[in-house]
Amino acid sequence: MRKLEIKLERNSYEIQIENDLLFHLSFYLKKVYSNKKVYIITDDIVAKLYLDIVKENLRQAYEVETVIVPHGEASKSLEMYSQVIQELLDKNIRRNELLLALGGGVIGDLTGFVASTLYRGIPYASVPTTLLSQMDSSIGGKTGIDFNGRKNILGCFKQPSLVLIDPNTLKTLSKEEYHNGMGELIKHAIIGNANLFRKLEEKLPIDEAIIYESLIVKKRVVELDEYDQNERMLLNFGHTFGHIVELEQGIKHGQAVAVGMLMAIQMGIDLHVTTEKVYTSVLNVVKLYDLPVLDLNYKSYLPQVVYDKKNLAGTVKFVLVKEIGEPFLYAVEEGKIKELM
Repeated sequence: MRKLEIKLERNSYEIQIENDLLFHLSFYLKKVYSNKKVYIITDDIVAKLYLDIVKENLRQAYEVETVIVPHGEASKSLEMYSQVIQELLDKNIRRNELLLALGGGVIGDLTGFVASTLYRGIPYASVPTTLLSQMDSSIGGKTGIDFNGRKNILGCFKQPSLVLIDPNTLKTLSKEEYHNGMGELIKHAIIGNANLFRKLEEKLPIDEAIIYESLIVKKRVVELDEYDQNERMLLNFGHTFGHIVELEQGIKHGQAVAVGMLMAIQMGIDLHVTTEKVYTSVLNVVKLYDLPVLDLNYKSYLPQVVYDKKNLAGTVKFVLVKEIGEPFLYAVEEGKIKELM
């Protein structure tokens, strides 16, 4: 069992990492929530795997309602957001009642966005069941949905009341989905933990200890910069290009992040701030976990980067790395993007 606390100015919360935690969720939930009802939001695949277990446990302490949405990125839409809100209102949800996100990144992002907007804000807790969501989206309070072909363009910051991670849920992931989550884990190692990167080179099993070590990286930057204005942007390593590649190529998020990281490293090499050795090391780890290696030139994606969420007042901040564990922000004004091309 491992425990982390995200310490923020207004919304601190704990992350529990424990095998078989699904069987005693209510034990932890009672520490942060004392009202009578819990509303689970999940998808049709996760519902078949874990919903009965979670409901049985929660009913020891709460009345439980459920909302089930179709799996997949398409559920991060205005239409599904509206449907979920309507179903919750039909179930007579109140402002002080809690949502519980049970599932992967799509469920976490959608539930968090619902929680941030319904009644101008209600509490929610997260039970991430995929490696990708355990590594990334369930931590830090970013919520959102896709709109008009742009990923996470509608959203806000809404910190959860609690995050409960059961590594045993990884056993039911497909090989592709498991490796998809490795994209974010590898990213954490590159930007903040050279020792973790060495462990990944050895292909050690992903357990409580590895998840804990990875999340320490995210904890550190989130606490420094809750609203993604400075240090937290380091977590966007691989995302500036990766988000574009994800939508264009129709691949999974973690896969696209892996592609985006290699593109960012190549950019750093061209700018003479990153060594070729870094590229070779990351490429080998990406291949080790069966993540895609696509022959894409980062320069051809630079015009689209102008419209990225990380463009602040006409300046795009790229995340580059000097060495493994040494990231930095490289600011480029819109007008100079053409020079990089």
